[in-house]
Amino acid sequence: MEHVIAVIGIVVGFVVVAGGAVLLNGRRARRSAREGEVRDDTAEYLTMMVGVLYALVLGLALVTVWEAKSDADTNLSAEAGALHQTYLLADGLPPAAAQRARAAADTYAAYVRNDEWPLMAQGKPLGTRGWTLLHDVQNAWTSFEPTTNAQQQVDQLAFGQISVAYQARHGREADGRRGMSGVMWFGLLAGGALTLGLMFLFGIERTGTHLVLAMGFTSLIAFMVVLVYALNSPFGGPLGLSPVPFADVAVGG
Repeated sequence: MEHVIAVIGIVVGFVVVAGGAVLLNGRRARRSAREGEVRDDTAEYLTMMVGVLYALVLGLALVTVWEAKSDADTNLSAEAGALHQTYLLADGLPPAAAQRARAAADTYAAYVRNDEWPLMAQGKPLGTRGWTLLHDVQNAWTSFEPTTNAQQQVDQLAFGQISVAYQARHGREADGRRGMSGVMWFGLLAGGALTLGLMFLFGIERTGTHLVLAMGFTSLIAFMVVLVYALNSPFGGPLGLSPVPFADVAVGG
C-alpha cells in the first residue's frame, strides 16, 4: 500500500507541475499573440516527431525490464521446483539418507529465503555460502549408495533435478545483476523532459484544452517511467518477485 501511495504521489506531483507550466505557457502565448508572433508549423512537426521517437525509447525500455523480470521468474520457479523435487524423491531412500537429503534441501531453501533474498533486493553480491549449501544438497545424495533398482532410479532423477537447480541458480544470480544501462536511463529521462518541454513550448493555443492534454500526457509518462523503474529490480521494490516458492519446498514431503 505504501508503494502505491508513493507512485500516486509522484504522478500527481508531475501533473501539478505540468498544469502550472501550461498556465504559464498560456500567458506567454497570449502575450506573444498580442505582439504579433507567428506560430512555426515546422516546430509543431518537430514536436510530433520527438514524441514518436520517445515512444519508441519508452517501449524499448519497458520490453527490456519486462523480459529481465520474466527470466528471473522462470529461473526462480525452476530452482525452487527442482529443490522441491529432490525433497519429494527422498521418500525413496532409507530413513537416514532421506533425513540427510531433506535437511540439506531445507537448509538451502531457508538460506535463500532469509539471507540471500534481502541481498538480491538491494542488488548486492550473494557470496559463496549459497553455493556451499547447494553442494551439501548434492553431497547428501552422493553419500548414499543405492542397493536396489528403485533406489538407482530415484538417485538418477534427483541428480537431474540438482543439475537443474545449479543452472537456475546461475541464472538467478545473473538476473540480480541485470538492469537498464545508464545510457538507456539517460535517454528515457532526457527524452521525457524534451518531449514535455516541446509540448509546453509549442502547445495548443486553447489553454483549457492544452491543460487537459498536457496533464494527461505528463501523468502517463510519469507512470510509465515509474513502472520501468519498479520492473528494473526483479527481486526488490513493489513489483519484485517473492521468495515464497522457497518456503514451499517441503510441501507435500
